[in-house]
Amino acid sequence: MPWAEFQEVAPKRPKHTAEPLPLMIDALEQADLAGFVRKACAENAPITVVVNDAHRFTDTRTFLDALFSVAAGDLSGSEISVLRLLVAAGSHQAEAPERRAHEDAILGPWKHHFHEIAWHDARDPRSHKQVGGTTLHHWMAEGGFYIACGSMEPHYFAGITGAHKTLTVGVMGIGSLTDNHMHAVSPEAQPLKLMGNPVHEGIIETLGHIEKSGARLLALNQIVVKGRVVACTAGDPRAALNEGLPVAGTCFSSLLLHQVDVVVAEVKPPLDRDLYQADKGIKNTETAVRDGGVILVEAECAKGVGIDHFLELLREASTFDAAMQRMRSRGYRLGDHKAVRLRALMDLRKVQVGVVSSLLDPAPLAGLGIRVFPERAAAAEWAKRVLGGGNLQGVVVHDAGNLALKVV
Repeated sequence: MPWAEFQEVAPKRPKHTAEPLPLMIDALEQADLAGFVRKACAENAPITVVVNDAHRFTDTRTFLDALFSVAAGDLSGSEISVLRLLVAAGSHQAEAPERRAHEDAILGPWKHHFHEIAWHDARDPRSHKQVGGTTLHHWMAEGGFYIACGSMEPHYFAGITGAHKTLTVGVMGIGSLTDNHMHAVSPEAQPLKLMGNPVHEGIIETLGHIEKSGARLLALNQIVVKGRVVACTAGDPRAALNEGLPVAGTCFSSLLLHQVDVVVAEVKPPLDRDLYQADKGIKNTETAVRDGGVILVEAECAKGVGIDHFLELLREASTFDAAMQRMRSRGYRLGDHKAVRLRALMDLRKVQVGVVSSLLDPAPLAGLGIRVFPERAAAAEWAKRVLGGGNLQGVVVHDAGNLALKVV
C-alpha cells in the first residue's frame, strides 16, 4: 500500500473520559445554566440557543439532551417568554432537505419546546441588524439570553473553533464575514494561534459588541476526537475557550522533528464534502512539508469544488505576487485567502499539490497547478516521479482537517 513506510499521526483521545452526556451536564451545572435560565425568565427575555450546521461535527443532540436535563423545569415552564433555536451557518447555504435532515438529527424530542427555529442566511440582508458595526442575524441584536454550543479544534486562520465562533462568525452577514476573513492572508493567522491573530481578535471584538448591546452569553465547548466528545467546558465564551485550550492543543496538534518530502492529509467528514472545505487539511499541515515537496489531500469531495471564488483568483494569478496584487486592486472577496495561501505554497515554496478523490471532477482545476487522482496508487506514483524517486520521507495525517502539525 502507498505510504506504508510513512510516519502516521492522528488526533489523540484521552485514555479515560466520562460519557458525553455526563460531561456536558457537569459543565453546564458548573456554569450555572439553571440560574442563567431563571434570570431570563425573571426578565421576560427571549432565550436563543445557537448551534452549528452540518458542516462541522458538533454533538448537538447530546448538548440539547444535557441542556434540558439541567434546566428542564425552567426551559419547559410557562415562565419562558420565548425559546428559539438559531442554526449558525456562516457563509454556508443549505437547501430545505439538508435543513430538515439536520434538524431531525439534532432536535429529537426537544423540537416542540422551541417556539421558533431559524437558519442564518449570510446573504439575506432582510434578516440582519447592526451590532456595534458588525452585521449579525437580527436575533443577536435583541439583548436577550444566548446559549451556544461549539466544538474546539484547530482552525487554520482563526486559531481555533468553538462557541465563540458560533456566536459571531456563524451568524454574521456576508459583508462582516468577508471583512473578518480578509485577515486570513496575514502570516499571523495560524492554527492554534490566538494572540496577535487578527482574525481571532476580530471575533473577540465582536463578542464584546454583542455583550455591550445587552446580550447575556453562555457557551458550551466540546472537544470531539474521532467522533466522540472527550471533554467539555462551559461558561462565559472567553473563559470556556481559555479553559479548553490546553486539552484541545494536546488532542489536535502533533510535533515533527523535521520537515518531510510528502504530506498525505486525510480529510474526514464533514470537512471532506467539497474542496473548499477540504483545503483546511492543506493549511493545517503545510508547515510540515519541505520546500519543493508534495502535499496530497485525500477527501471524498462529493459536493465538488464548493465555493469556487478561490479558483477564479488562481486562474487569474499564476504567482503569489500576482494574486496579492489582483486581490488588492479589486478588493478582497470571500475565498481569496485560500487562493493567496495556495499560491504562497506552490509559488514561493514550490510545493506541488494533489487531491485524491474518485468523485472530484478534475476539469475545474485544469491548469491551476492542482492535480486530481482517482486513487492512492496513481497519486503515489506521481509524487515519486516529481520528487525523483529515492527513499522519500513522509507523514500521513489522519483527520487533517482537525489536526495541526508543528515542526521543531
